[in-house]
Amino acid sequence: MVTRPSGSLELPGGESKMEEPAVRPAAYALRRLGLHMTPGPLLAVDHMEAIPLGAYGDRLTFIFYCGQLPEPEAEALPAGPLPDDVTGVQFLHPAYLHPSLTPYDRRCLDAALAALKDKTGAPYLRNALRITHPHALPA
Repeated sequence: MVTRPSGSLELPGGESKMEEPAVRPAAYALRRLGLHMTPGPLLAVDHMEAIPLGAYGDRLTFIFYCGQLPEPEAEALPAGPLPDDVTGVQFLHPAYLHPSLTPYDRRCLDAALAALKDKTGAPYLRNALRITHPHALPA
């Protein structure tokens, strides 16, 4: 997780360019943090709608599994200068999700961790909520 200048704790990542595979910004975000890991299987996809949540625009979030970082490397982070939009890096045990996580991020991470544990494949989420059918419209 990364700490932003606002103090919020978030998943690392960034925006992709038009027609760019989602795995590229994930790999870039890891490199910017000094992590030499390759994004692996996709664990969750979330479509956050701009309306009715009042967000600036629609957003797609892809959560990838990147393996486990050996404890000595995790403790040594950050290994170099951090990007301007990051003030800190920390690793959280999956059983303990930090209290400063938003309910949205918590639901996304819960879905991703369940997919990893159960090997069920990446769920499609809408506003971080699991939906039963991808074409179902909210009431």
